Amino acid sequence: MKDYEQQDCQLFNTGRFNDIVYAYFVMAARQAQLPNENVVPLLAALENVLNNMPAEEALQRFRGGIQ
Repeated sequence: MKDYEQQDCQLFNTGRFNDIVYAYFVMAARQAQLPNENVVPLLAALENVLNNMPAEEALQRFRGGIQ
């Protein structure tokens, strides 16, 4: 991981961007026309990973094919 990515991850880990991530997620779900009953569990799962997984780990998992 590059230095600037590490710094970005540290800033993201503060939780300052959670509301923005939630907003993007909800907008994407609306654009995909997903029913609310499908979105609510996904939003809860997103909240869980945002609160329990450091950004570094999420980025590594994403780049590795999400394990």
